[in-house]
Amino acid sequence: MKNYILTGLLVLGLLTLDACKQVLDTEPLDRISEDVVWQTKANAETFIFSTYNIMNSFATGQGGDPRSGNTDTRTTNILGSYDSYNAGAPFFNDRITRNDDYGGFNNWASVRRCNLIIEKVNASPGISEADKATLTAEAKFLRAMSYYSVARSIGRIVWIDKVLSPDDDMFLPATANPTESYNYIIKDLEDAVAGLPATKVAGRANKYTAAAFLTEVCLQALAYKNYPAASAVSATDPLLDKVIANAKLVISGGYSMESDYGGMFNNVKSNSPEIIFGIYRKAVNTNVDNTPMQTIIPNLNNNYIAQNNGSPKFSNANIFEAWGNNFPSQNIADEYLVIDRANPSVALAWNKTSQYKNAVEEGARIPSTVIPKAVDETVIQSGTIKPGSSETIWSLTNEGRDARWHATILSDSSETFYGEILTTTIQGNSNRWMEKNGYTWSAGFANMYWRKGVYTNVNPRVYVGVPTDYHYVPMRLGRVYLNLAEAYLLKGDLADAIESLNQTRVNHGKLPAVTAAGLQQAWTDYKRERRVDLVMENDYYYSLLRWGRYGGNANSGIASGGTIPELTTPPYAMDVSKDRKSFMIVKGPFGYTHDIRLFDASKSYLLPIAQSFLDRNPNLAPQNPGW
Repeated sequence: MKNYILTGLLVLGLLTLDACKQVLDTEPLDRISEDVVWQTKANAETFIFSTYNIMNSFATGQGGDPRSGNTDTRTTNILGSYDSYNAGAPFFNDRITRNDDYGGFNNWASVRRCNLIIEKVNASPGISEADKATLTAEAKFLRAMSYYSVARSIGRIVWIDKVLSPDDDMFLPATANPTESYNYIIKDLEDAVAGLPATKVAGRANKYTAAAFLTEVCLQALAYKNYPAASAVSATDPLLDKVIANAKLVISGGYSMESDYGGMFNNVKSNSPEIIFGIYRKAVNTNVDNTPMQTIIPNLNNNYIAQNNGSPKFSNANIFEAWGNNFPSQNIADEYLVIDRANPSVALAWNKTSQYKNAVEEGARIPSTVIPKAVDETVIQSGTIKPGSSETIWSLTNEGRDARWHATILSDSSETFYGEILTTTIQGNSNRWMEKNGYTWSAGFANMYWRKGVYTNVNPRVYVGVPTDYHYVPMRLGRVYLNLAEAYLLKGDLADAIESLNQTRVNHGKLPAVTAAGLQQAWTDYKRERRVDLVMENDYYYSLLRWGRYGGNANSGIASGGTIPELTTPPYAMDVSKDRKSFMIVKGPFGYTHDIRLFDASKSYLLPIAQSFLDRNPNLAPQNPGW
C-alpha cells in the first residue's frame, strides 16, 4: 500500500506528536524547541511536509481567488459566474492595474522555510550525510517550485538562497529579467534531480517529479528569452535538450499511461501509475467546500425544474445543492473530436464529420418557440436535422467521440450521475435557461457541467460540510509526453513530436493516431491535444502565453509577442431543442461581460510587480514593461 504525504495541520500534528512523543513528555507542552525539530530526520520531515503547501499553487483552486490555481477561468475553457467569473474577469477584461498583486510576488516566507531546511539539516549532528543530501535536494525542489509559481506570472523574482537575519540588508533587488529568474530555478531543479531518490511516495517529490517539472520550466524559460523583445527560439537551444533528456528520464522511471483517464481525477484511480506528483487530502480534515467540487456542481431541484417546464424530475429532489459557478464552454467542448464514420482512420470536430454534413441543414431558421435566444446574444452557428435522417444532435455529438469527452464533461443525458440523468436540452432539468430566467442562481450558462475532478463516492451527496477525500494532479506522465512533443516541434522533429502527442491522444482519447502532414498541422493537433488532455489542470493559460511568445505556427502564424487569438475570442454556449433535432450556438455577455475579451500584447505576457512593493523597495525596480 502506498505511503502518503497528507497535507493539513491535523495530520502534521499527529506526525509531530509521533516523532517527538518522548520529548513532549518533558518539554513545555505548548511548543517544540527548534533543536528538537532538527534533531533527527523524522523530526525534520514534519517541518518539510508542511512546506509542501508551496505546491498548492499548481493545483486547480476554488476560483474565488484570482491568485488560486484555477487559471482556466482566464480562458474560454470556462464559462463562469460569481466567483469563477470574478477570478477570470480581471484578466480577460484587461482590468488589472499596476497596484494589483495577482502574481504572488511575495513568496519570501515560503522561500525562508526552504532555506531554513537547507541550513538546519546540514548543521544537524543527528542526521546522516546521506539524508542531509536528500533533504537538501527536496528543499531545493520546493524552493524552485515556489519561485516558478512567481516567475511564470511576473517573470522576475527576488532570489534568496540563505536564511536572512535582522542584520541582513532587506532591500534586495529583483532579477533583471525572466532569463535570470529561470536560471536560478533550473539550477535548483537540476540539483533536485541529482539528489532526490527514485523512491515513489505519493505526495512527496522524487527525482522524477523534479525532472518532470523541469521539462515544463525549460519550455517557459525558452519562451521568455529576450523578453520583452521577440523570442528567438533556436532548434539547437540547450533548453530543448534539457526538456528531452529529462522527459526521457521520467519515461524510464516506471510510470505508465492510464487507460481510465477520468479515474485519475477522482476516487477510482487516485493512485494511478500515471500520476507523478499528487496533492492528497483526507476526509478527516477536508470537506466538500474545501475542494473544487463545491463550485462545479450546480444547485438544482424539482421546484426549479417545474418552473422551467422541464423534465425529467430528479428521484432525489435535493441531490444537487452546491454552489456551481464554474462550467465548461462550448469552445472547449468543440475540441473533443469525433471519429468520422466514412473514414474511421480520422477524427474531426463534431460539426465537420461526414455524418454531420449528411444529416444537418446548417443555417436553418429555428423558431424561438423551439430554441429561444436572449436579446443580447448573437447566433454563431445553427442547424436542423434534415427530414428523413435518423440522426439527432445527441448522436452527432456523442457517438464515436474522444473518450475524454464523457470523462471530463457532463453533457445532455450523457450518463447517470449520482443516480440522476442531467438533461440540458430546452425544457430539460438542468439547462442554462433555469438560471437565465431566474429560477435558480447556480445552473450556469453553458448547458454542461464538469465531470472531471468530481469524486463518485461522496456520501450522502456533494454538499457543504460533507467530509471527503480529495486529490489534485499537478504532474503526470501524459503532461511530460506533451512537453516532450512541444520540444520536438520546436526542433522541427515532426516524427518524434507526433509519436509523443499520440501517447495522450490514443491512450486517453481512444482516437486514431494523428498523422500530420507538416509542422503547421502538427502544431494545430498538438495545441488541441494539450488543451483537451490538461483542461482544468492549471495549464492552458500559461501555455497560451508561452505559444504567443514563440510565435509562428505556435500562435496562428502571428509573430512572437503578438496578440493571442484564443485570449480575444469570447466563449460560446450551445442550446439543443427538446427533440434534439436542432441546435444553436450563441455568444453574449451571459449575465456578465464574457463577450469582452481583451489581450494587450504590450504588457499582458507578464503581470506587474505590485506598485506597493516598488514603493517600499526601489531596488525591485524597474516595473515590468507596459505597467
